[in-house]
Amino acid sequence: MNDTSNVTKMIMSYKSVIYFLSIFFVLSTITSCDREKQVAVPYVYVNYTVYLSNPSNNHLRVPGSYLILPNEGNLGIIIYRRTVGEDNDFIALDLTCTNEPLGTCKVAIDDTGFYLVCPCCGSKFSIWDGLVAAGPAKWSLKEYATSLTLSTVRIYN
Repeated sequence: MNDTSNVTKMIMSYKSVIYFLSIFFVLSTITSCDREKQVAVPYVYVNYTVYLSNPSNNHLRVPGSYLILPNEGNLGIIIYRRTVGEDNDFIALDLTCTNEPLGTCKVAIDDTGFYLVCPCCGSKFSIWDGLVAAGPAKWSLKEYATSLTLSTVRIYN
């Protein structure tokens, strides 16, 4: 009688596990249907050097200053000086609006100097880190790697 009850308990536990996994699968499938997938900003090879010793780039020695590189990245790149003496002094962001990354909408700096605004959809992004400050965009601007060595800033991916 013990063998029969053990087999019955084992079958019941397998049925419980299968029942639980079935419910989990159904719930995860239902909730994932509402997620919107991010369309990536097209990949463009970037390897650009900004020379801070160049008189036209001298303003980049001061935090809060920026330089727009119209022929780099997808629709251009903005390089922004956040701090002095830190590892992350500079940030480089692609100017392509992430709301329509395959389009031609290019963000531009607003009058405050704190935000990049898309003229097509009105999305606002923080110039400090590229995060969305106001929609309809849901994803931050594409960031490129930067490195500061003496008086050169390299922007690359």
